[in-house]
Amino acid sequence: MFKKLGPATVTLFKESSLVYWGLLKIIVPVMILVELGIRAGLIDVMSEWSGPFMDLFGLPAEVSLILATNLLVGIYPSIIILIALAPDIAFTTADMTVMGGMLLFGHALPIEQLIVKRTGTSLIFSCFTRFLAMLIYGILCHQIISTFGLFEEPANILIALDTENMDKSWLGWAISSAQSLFAIFWILTGLIALLKILEFVGITRWLMKALTPVLKLIGIGPNAAPLAMVGILLGLSFGGGLIMREVDKGTLNPRSVFISMIFLGICHGLIEDTIVVMAIGGHWSGVFVGRIALSILLIIPLSYGVKRMSDKTFRLLYK
Repeated sequence: MFKKLGPATVTLFKESSLVYWGLLKIIVPVMILVELGIRAGLIDVMSEWSGPFMDLFGLPAEVSLILATNLLVGIYPSIIILIALAPDIAFTTADMTVMGGMLLFGHALPIEQLIVKRTGTSLIFSCFTRFLAMLIYGILCHQIISTFGLFEEPANILIALDTENMDKSWLGWAISSAQSLFAIFWILTGLIALLKILEFVGITRWLMKALTPVLKLIGIGPNAAPLAMVGILLGLSFGGGLIMREVDKGTLNPRSVFISMIFLGICHGLIEDTIVVMAIGGHWSGVFVGRIALSILLIIPLSYGVKRMSDKTFRLLYK
């Protein structure tokens, strides 16, 4: 076993380095643009425009930039903006739980939804459902948290800049940003290692087996359920890729594929993505339990309607 540990470690670092390099190509330009915006005062202007909208979710106006970046390019670039803004905003755990869940429902739409489109599912409808789910989660989570006075303590953001000793010059910013990027590499490596451990000890397979009957109940057919479960736990690219392959073979029912892909859009990557959001201060009850519960509540009426609509109407949503 110990003989295999060395090669496995090397493989882990190679894999995480490749993923990290891909992220850096997106993250570094975003970091520079955001810092330019902060120093030029553009962030303050954007905040004034978006303030009333963000009040729906009880979030600071500056979070609008984080959410917009998340919708376009994904969670990790959004976290970089969060790190840049956090020193000037007193984020609470409530803020991170509401914002974190919204990040999970709607992220990287131009990239991820192309996978959904490849299965035949309408790109417009799938993007609409993810955006709508994000808004519904933000409003409901804010209302529940504010009603019961939950999570009012300062957020525990594990990746944060040391503002007390930070040099405000561009050189100081570059050094602090490099430290944050270094921390992200180790978090990413830890997540990949965790996924491999969960798979090795059989927990991933157990979760798939335990939750597959739930998918069947909400309208995802028996052939598609195990494939969708892969995406729900590990990510849309994994599950969507498997379903895409079976669609090409013609082995899956089109309505089952449609329901699977819509559900995958709003509920995927439960292991990795949830841990990342918890690392920036989101509470597990909202970003994990709340996300699953809302996803199921949203998919049940959609599944009911899809099963009963005419073929002509269904062809507007699935080709």
